[in-house]
Amino acid sequence: MAKKKLSTAGKALAVALVFALIFAVSGSVFISASADTLGTTIYVKTTKTTTPYLYYWGDGGKPEWPGKAMTSEGDNVFSLELPYDIGGLTGIIVCKDGGGDKLTEDVTNITGNLYDVDGGTWSMRDTSGIKIISFGGNLESPQYVGASITLSMDAEGGSGDLQYKISVSGTSTEVLSDYSSNKSVVWSPTAEGTYKVLFEVKDGSGETNSRTVDYEIKDAANAEDPIFLSATPANGSEIQKGGSTTVTINGAGGKVNNNILFYKAEVFDASGSAVNTPYYTTGNRVTFTPDKEGEYTVKMYIQNNTVNNKTVDVTYTFKSTSNPISDTDTTVNPVKVASIALDKAKAELKTGESTTLAATVSPSNADDKSVKWTSSNEAVATVSNGKVTAVAEGTAVITATTNDGGFKAECTVVVSKDVVTTDTQTDTQTDTQTDTQKDSTTDTQTDSTTDTSTETTTEVDTDILGDVDRTGKVELKDAYILQSAAIGKIKLTNAQIARGDVNHDGVITLKDASKIQRASLGLENLT
Repeated sequence: MAKKKLSTAGKALAVALVFALIFAVSGSVFISASADTLGTTIYVKTTKTTTPYLYYWGDGGKPEWPGKAMTSEGDNVFSLELPYDIGGLTGIIVCKDGGGDKLTEDVTNITGNLYDVDGGTWSMRDTSGIKIISFGGNLESPQYVGASITLSMDAEGGSGDLQYKISVSGTSTEVLSDYSSNKSVVWSPTAEGTYKVLFEVKDGSGETNSRTVDYEIKDAANAEDPIFLSATPANGSEIQKGGSTTVTINGAGGKVNNNILFYKAEVFDASGSAVNTPYYTTGNRVTFTPDKEGEYTVKMYIQNNTVNNKTVDVTYTFKSTSNPISDTDTTVNPVKVASIALDKAKAELKTGESTTLAATVSPSNADDKSVKWTSSNEAVATVSNGKVTAVAEGTAVITATTNDGGFKAECTVVVSKDVVTTDTQTDTQTDTQTDTQKDSTTDTQTDSTTDTSTETTTEVDTDILGDVDRTGKVELKDAYILQSAAIGKIKLTNAQIARGDVNHDGVITLKDASKIQRASLGLENLT
């Protein structure tokens, strides 16, 4: 049956018809969407009659009641070619055997070209000689700048060998993988925005078919929830049996509380047996030695430091082999910069004074973390490697720009005239402030404030090794408190240090926090 091409109006309607179809591909959730409506033919699926009639109306008119007889396509599917595009169709009624007995009431919400009378739903009927089996990305929209999104498609049919093409368009169009036998490609977006991914396939005769998926890409710079960006080696890579394999997890987000992310990785061999003993740490790597051939699975977790400890998890698989792995196979994709932040958004200086700005580039294991510093007005303030020096009264904006990706962060510096202080002011400030702060403020903050924040109304009258917050049991929260103390984010009281120093070396380190984590999970006894 000849099919008319879809008009502009029809295509506009078809683009709006997006269906979420989920395919299980290599253990990952595969997100897909529909293609353009195909042709001007309407299809009906029903088991309630062998000769359905279709009554329809729209911009191109309507037939006499009870409509026109439909042609069988097999498998209880019937078709009728409309005298106009589906985009001009307003509604249909399916009738039984031409007698006028309705199988449906008015169906006016046209969201496809195939209507299932029994189920009361619309779907897409692909009449192309090339059937697209699956398409989409391994990560669901929205995603973030710097994420590694594997885009894949598969098709069958057509004449001759099939070739695949994947491109993405936003502010401009980029061909990620031109027509070839390759069915997948990794896309790492470098800027925020709304993107459309186009999946195309063609056969030896030049016939084509296509699908599209929309992606929203966000900036992870201020995200509180943990975000998985990528991991190296890439998903599906080969690893050497008997050799040391290190998997690095690239995360972002966690901009809350003390801005710490925790990582955990569970490793399983080809038989499903656990290879390691997993627990959360601030380190984003796991190292193991595959002693068998076959598929190894690594399930990676990223968690932020909040009361509810929000967690994201992603699973990668690797093929352990005894064969030598070529340089191409072991090439690791570069870890791209995703964002940059400064420790200060505003600084006030007097002429001649200076301050040093600290730039944090994410992810922490990005290959190129170098930063270029500039001042909007060097007559007011200059900058060198983050050190800002006030020159004259006025305002200047200090900008830190990453060499990889061109991400920027700014600090506004306000410079005022220097005020000469007298000896009396200096002595008073030094003697009073230093003595008061040293003798009073420090003691109060260390011994009182910290105790209040970690040993509040939940405190019980007992001392248990590892129970830093003194709730009567060892929990992950105790490990988080110790981790924060180990990196200098908070201070502990002497009593807290005594309960947290589980390896009895006299200092609080991440080793103590790790032991408490294991103890909270029942993997270790603290003595």
